[in-house]
Amino acid sequence: MIKRLLFIATAAVAQDLGGDLTLHRLLIEGEGWQPVAEGLTFADGPTTDAAGNFYFSDMRGEGTGIYKVTPGGVKSKLSDEGVSGLKFAPDGRLIACQGAKKRIIAIDLAKGAEVEVLAEDVQPNDLVVSAKGRAYFTETGKKQVTLLDLKTKAVKAVDTGINAPNGITLSPDQGTLAVSDYRGANVWTFRVEPDGSLSAKAPTMTMRRPVDPKGESKFNEPPPLLAASGGDGMISDEMGRYFVATTMGVQVFDPTSRECGLLTKPQPDKPLTSCTLSGDGRGFLYVTNGDRIFRRKVQAVGSFFATPSK
Repeated sequence: MIKRLLFIATAAVAQDLGGDLTLHRLLIEGEGWQPVAEGLTFADGPTTDAAGNFYFSDMRGEGTGIYKVTPGGVKSKLSDEGVSGLKFAPDGRLIACQGAKKRIIAIDLAKGAEVEVLAEDVQPNDLVVSAKGRAYFTETGKKQVTLLDLKTKAVKAVDTGINAPNGITLSPDQGTLAVSDYRGANVWTFRVEPDGSLSAKAPTMTMRRPVDPKGESKFNEPPPLLAASGGDGMISDEMGRYFVATTMGVQVFDPTSRECGLLTKPQPDKPLTSCTLSGDGRGFLYVTNGDRIFRRKVQAVGSFFATPSK
């Protein structure tokens, strides 16, 4: 009887539990977290280019700046600018959030990391850039999602009201915008309209939250949870899965917003600020985890939005 149950369980997993994108469709046996960069002050802003070169920011201290790591592991410093959000634009420049300086900048790597200010008097945390040259960024303190047209530099609010909008990304077809709530339990999604405005706002993905150590546990009820998930940086893959950096680790959701599972943090005692898919074939999951960056090989290909639209 026991052998039969084991066979049934194995068969169910092999068939992906009727089609659910469980973590065994993502993780690779024997592949764990491996260090990419160490001795950082505060790592953030991970991103990729089409070729799988990995970029990140060290936001504080003597090493403040933007760095590049090739798929082969060669590391170089590109700029002295410290940023919290970093993405490529269709024209090849890096678009970056500088909350401390209240601005969005463009960094032209082909011109010696020349900086152009695109927006001022804003409070940017993280951003995503579409193939149409639109940058959506979160202003966490203002509870606002803001749209910046990279060509005209026009800035306008496209959503308000999320408690603490933080991480932000697009679906592979760029028709859906997703925003994590750092102080709440959900990732919110929107339909991206042809003019760049947002509609159909909904709290779709429900993130796991830590148990509240000060909460009152009641008999026969779930344990009390903290209100905040710590939902931070986000990405999507070409299959339509979403990856969200949170207090508990990287939480993964399928294209229908159902939870696939949780990948625990490499350094449990350090903050997990963001994640991206980069490296060879954009098939490695990178995480910024306090003073270190890690990656692991996965069964996924990261979305890349900077290809100019036709």
